[in-house]
Amino acid sequence: MSGGGKWMFCFLTYCSLAHRVLCGRIVRVVKMLPFMCVCVAALLLSGCGDSRSSAEKAAEQGVLIVGNNQEPMSLDPHKATAVADGKIIAALLEGLVRPDAQDETRIHPGMAERWEHNADATVWTFYLREACWSDGKPVTAHDFVYAYHRLLHPEFGGKYAEMLYPLWHAEEFNRGTRTWEEVGVKALDDRRLQLTLTCPTPHLLHLLLHFTWCPVPAHAVEAHGGMLDRRSLWSRVGNWVGNGAYVLDSHHFNDYLLVAANPRYWRAHEVRNRGIRFLPIVNGYTETRMFMDGKLHISNNVPPELLAVARRQRPDAYCQDTYYCTIFYRLNTKRPPLDDVRVRRALALAVDRDSLVNDVVRGAGRAASCFTPPGAGYDHSFAFAPQGERAELARRLLAEAGYPDGKGFPVLEIMTTSRDVQRIMAETIQAMWQRELGIHVEIRACEWTAYKAAQQNGDYDISSSSWSGDYLDPATFVELWRSGGGNNCTGWGSPAFDKALNEARRASSSAVRLACLCQAESIMLEAQPVIPLYWSERTYLKSPAVEGWYPLLLDNHPLDAVQVKP
Repeated sequence: MSGGGKWMFCFLTYCSLAHRVLCGRIVRVVKMLPFMCVCVAALLLSGCGDSRSSAEKAAEQGVLIVGNNQEPMSLDPHKATAVADGKIIAALLEGLVRPDAQDETRIHPGMAERWEHNADATVWTFYLREACWSDGKPVTAHDFVYAYHRLLHPEFGGKYAEMLYPLWHAEEFNRGTRTWEEVGVKALDDRRLQLTLTCPTPHLLHLLLHFTWCPVPAHAVEAHGGMLDRRSLWSRVGNWVGNGAYVLDSHHFNDYLLVAANPRYWRAHEVRNRGIRFLPIVNGYTETRMFMDGKLHISNNVPPELLAVARRQRPDAYCQDTYYCTIFYRLNTKRPPLDDVRVRRALALAVDRDSLVNDVVRGAGRAASCFTPPGAGYDHSFAFAPQGERAELARRLLAEAGYPDGKGFPVLEIMTTSRDVQRIMAETIQAMWQRELGIHVEIRACEWTAYKAAQQNGDYDISSSSWSGDYLDPATFVELWRSGGGNNCTGWGSPAFDKALNEARRASSSAVRLACLCQAESIMLEAQPVIPLYWSERTYLKSPAVEGWYPLLLDNHPLDAVQVKP
């Protein structure tokens, strides 16, 4: 009830009381007076009550509220693959190193207080600090060994196992051709962890920031099903054990997930918030309205249609940051006619990326001529031919594949999530393919969990997708398309591509390594298992009350360094 309605209700209640007195019904009214006084007082207090927004109340309690796009699929670092999952896990677990809040090139000691390596940087020794899990048990080098064994075990089926492939014989063990004892991971004792690499890996410390390199509490995992149980409940509320700045407090499905400051974290005195509330808001319109209504401190994204409104109404809160992220379409190369490279290339050429950026994304991105965004010393982009020439080539390729002017082409389906921007983009591309190629595609919008399952299982024709860098290096994009990779999901693979990737890993210099990655990406783009659309920029709203949050290319903000002021 509104404040004005409450006052009117109070007034009417008073009038009713007076009427009863005047009518001589004194005895009954006197008996009712205590109860009625309580009701009226409660209503008056409510009408004059707390007018602060929920974000303001949370700030006074030391709780930061952030939009997190969708419900987490899993908080188990060996099962999680989504960005939304990773942001929560980063607050709950800490690896050997930790990131800097302002400069992504800087790395700080985490569970390891120091490290050293041999002359060619293929053998690293990490010296662990005295730290404990949230249940008080010590974090040891054996927990790291257990975690890496679990993720790489071929029977576990970890989708991110390739993140650990720089380890000696890790890939072979993951594929079932080596034993675990041959993998380059060893606990020299409780406080010393030794990692042996296949070859020098200049970006190793950046790799170690990813949640796949975090330890897991072996004792907790074993208490809830064991190492290879993918249904283990150890990462649920009530069972959670972690070593990060926060611990899992509560999870209300489709409402919020709350993490609370971990008093046993080794830097607990430096954690700036008492808690963080993650809101799984899929709809960008809803999230933007919630921010405007004072219900969160940091939104996840502002939809393209609201960019101008957000800039005008909240210039103090509007943010647009460069982001290491590509928006693209996966093509299921196992399904005809997408098993024909000519068809895949025709579809890619017929997409007017400049139109997508200008009309759909409204400037919050840049047209992508290749898959990997420029950055981290790597730029594989090139200038597009005029769109008219590209469309003409697309029609020739489609005709060569047996579908002149689109005749006889089967109806394919674009699978998207329920986000509005994906639907609008799909409708725009649907119209482009109809106009330029004479083909019709359907659009299927899925709830997030169903979408991820269909993509992982290859149950799609064309999948609207995005990929943000896991670490600050082009390999995080190029390595994605390795044959049989857990996040490939296109069915495509190439021995020549894999060979170029392996040469990049063994490269003797950074220049040779980047050249090998460029070669690999060229092979992939020629085969066209994906259609790069645009390199995204992060557009979001951040309350002026938030301190310690800086633009970061990877958007990996250490939330223990972020504070919301009352």
